Amino acid sequence: MDMAYQDIMINGRTISIPAYYQKVDSMPGDPEGSVPYTVQTENVICFALIFPVDESRALPRSRDALIEGIRQFLGEDQGLIRAEASEDRVYSIVKTLKQHGGVQYMLSYQRFYPEFILDVQAYFEEVGMTGERDTIVYDLCRRQGLVGNDDDPFAGWVADPYDDAVIEGALMNLSEQEQFDEYFPGFPLSMCREFVRALEQ
Repeated sequence: MDMAYQDIMINGRTISIPAYYQKVDSMPGDPEGSVPYTVQTENVICFALIFPVDESRALPRSRDALIEGIRQFLGEDQGLIRAEASEDRVYSIVKTLKQHGGVQYMLSYQRFYPEFILDVQAYFEEVGMTGERDTIVYDLCRRQGLVGNDDDPFAGWVADPYDDAVIEGALMNLSEQEQFDEYFPGFPLSMCREFVRALEQ
């Protein structure tokens, strides 16, 4: 999937984000040195803050430790979608069910440089007509016998991506798998993963 990028300079380091994001003015209370970017369509609002932090703000460099830390703060309306960790970068994607319908995905991303840590906090929120991706993919899976049974039409629809023993919270559903992003490029989770791919350049 081809994507156009724009380059951003943070503390002398260049990173890439999708080209269609627009830089906006910082707000009071934004982290020092942060650069905000946003984009809005009829289906999604995206907002990203990119800024430098020091080692005291570092996320765990172990995926297991990262997941354990995230789980301690998840509410009943939240669920883990992705957690990745390596020596040079760490990121997570967490889902939150909005009170009046729709979903928000929060990306926390850090890249480790010798002189500082690049921190990205980004939000991808579903607006307008919500639930289309869930509905279409659920119907497809139901027709193929992948979900549902005589007792529960949603059996097999949701699961934690890292631990089957986790059964509480807003668990990841089958429609949120990455394989469906290409069919829903304007969906907030698809745009979140696209943002990650740009950062990984």
